[in-house]
Amino acid sequence: MPNIPNLADLELCEIHPTLINDIVKQMKAKSSMDADGLSMALVKQVVNEINRPLAHIFNLSVLNGTFPSRLKVSRTVPIFKSGDPLMTDNYRPISLLSTLSKILEKIISVQLVNHLDRNDILYEHQYGFQRGKSTEQNLIHAFNYIGKALNENKYCIGVFFDLKKAFDVCSFDILIMKLEKMGVRGTALEWFKSYLSNRKQFVDINGNFSTELDILTCILQGSILGPILFLCYINDLFTVSRALTLMFADDTLGLKSDKDLTNLINTLNEDINRMAIWFKVNKLAVNKTKTKYIIFRTKGKRLGDFPPLVINENETTKPYDPSKVIILERYHNQHEKTDYRAYKLLGIYFDEFLTLDYHVNHIVKNLTDRCIA
Repeated sequence: MPNIPNLADLELCEIHPTLINDIVKQMKAKSSMDADGLSMALVKQVVNEINRPLAHIFNLSVLNGTFPSRLKVSRTVPIFKSGDPLMTDNYRPISLLSTLSKILEKIISVQLVNHLDRNDILYEHQYGFQRGKSTEQNLIHAFNYIGKALNENKYCIGVFFDLKKAFDVCSFDILIMKLEKMGVRGTALEWFKSYLSNRKQFVDINGNFSTELDILTCILQGSILGPILFLCYINDLFTVSRALTLMFADDTLGLKSDKDLTNLINTLNEDINRMAIWFKVNKLAVNKTKTKYIIFRTKGKRLGDFPPLVINENETTKPYDPSKVIILERYHNQHEKTDYRAYKLLGIYFDEFLTLDYHVNHIVKNLTDRCIA
């Protein structure tokens, strides 16, 4: 990731007791307890009594670049979903982070987001976890791009990337390096290093606690800072592709159009290969069996023969390995499987003619089933 010229450093500001009151008021009064038995419902009731000592602790944390170690312990509760209760895969782990940690995280998150916005650092077509951006904007941009291509009698290909556990496998070292290039330096960078490192968790099953174990993942799901840190981590993905890259957190759609289908696929293959290298370098893994594509076209526009769209993870410095070349599956209206006739992105089903027929039929079916039930 290149350095951004004339970028001012992030300076973590002093935290006043009144700010803590304001932050706590914004949070939901959840009764779930953390590792210390504290809940946000309880904190809301006593915030006027604890805001000054909390402000003192938080300011020491910011001043010294050290995140309190006691606030790094989380309580994990397995919630049964369905199926065989003896199978661990049938449980969803809910991680309950420190209640006081969430207050400090929220304060730092606001300062980090303001720094990113002020310096226009985040990719303009990243629509996840940001003020004033939403799934609707992502989808509208996609529909407009595809619709314009079809109006110009072009083919348009959309590649829908699926990442494996993107939040769970982010590299600590890579994230810290990227934060530094975004202007998070000095004491602020030390604070984020401390916040991310040496975290622990224990499992709570009906009041029975396991021993504490280290958390090796870099970005905590369910944390306040986690989403914005992930946006920082994946921010430079668009730089390796010439296709329009639309993103909502890790949901990534690559769009490219051309009147010549073969030329379009060949150039897209080059883009996909560069993206595959980026994912590998950044320790992220593409779920190749779930990454699909659609050739958008007007009705009656023939496809003919065309080369496959592939993910090729071969490196030029190493011997060629055919097993690293995966042919992507195409979603289209004539597919023998009904579920493969349209791709669901952010709640909307895309079909190859951009008619939304599949999406409408899906909604009608769901409403009908509910009425019958």
